[in-house]
Amino acid sequence: MILITGASGQVGCAVICALSKAGIETKAFIHRSSNIKKVKEAGATEVFIGDMSEEKDLREALHGVDTVYYICSAANPKEDEIGGQMIQIAKETGNIYFVYHSVLHSVLQDMPHHKRKLLTEQLVVDSGLDFAVIQPAVFMQMLMPAVKSVQSGGPMLQKFFTSDNTQMSLVDMEDFAEAAAAILSSKDYANGTFELCGKGSYSLQDMEEVFSEVAGREVKSAYITDDAFIGQMKIYASSYQAQTLLTMFRHYNEHSFCGNSILLSQILGREPHTLHQFVSRNMQ
Repeated sequence: MILITGASGQVGCAVICALSKAGIETKAFIHRSSNIKKVKEAGATEVFIGDMSEEKDLREALHGVDTVYYICSAANPKEDEIGGQMIQIAKETGNIYFVYHSVLHSVLQDMPHHKRKLLTEQLVVDSGLDFAVIQPAVFMQMLMPAVKSVQSGGPMLQKFFTSDNTQMSLVDMEDFAEAAAAILSSKDYANGTFELCGKGSYSLQDMEEVFSEVAGREVKSAYITDDAFIGQMKIYASSYQAQTLLTMFRHYNEHSFCGNSILLSQILGREPHTLHQFVSRNMQ
């Protein structure tokens, strides 16, 4: 049995679905009962409702599982603290394969959430447990506002590019989930760190060309301002999370954010999906 924390999020549901397709049982750790239906529909075998910051809930959730996939909510200021507590309980439980959902290039310490993730990675590696660290690139699914805008005849809404020099690597969550399911279901991957990234990188012009080709019209981008982004985030995120994500976008804009696809290709046994394939699939 594999415990998936943060199970009701987009990543958690995608991984549960991939594991379910492979016939592997999962226990979904969620915070609200309103998300039971969502994770069940994704394929969760069992559902546990609790708070990851509560030791008693972590202990109960870990009971009867042999693998943990620790996914924390975006830009959570307690990610390393929660991870440390979960690791300690896993060590006490014994024979737990601990897989951690980190981020591509966690060594970039000018972004607060990268710093938290690197600290958690260090705890995982030093734990003595069989472990794996998964480091995904930016998900193509973050472009869904752009897809919906272009579908309705509007511009390609985006926040990744303020310079023509910026390059971004992306990964389709479907590819990511398939690879994560492979890592979770086999200890052949134990004690490894895996960068999961789609092939190549994209400039703003590249992305406009992809959207234009799929839409059958000229598509130009429209930059989402910081104020507009914060306004959107206030609906479901704290001020800390919003500011942390703004710091992330600024870093990506200034320095680019690129990765290598070779590990993902090897795990999948095929080439990962391209941006063109993703946009075409979602703009039908």
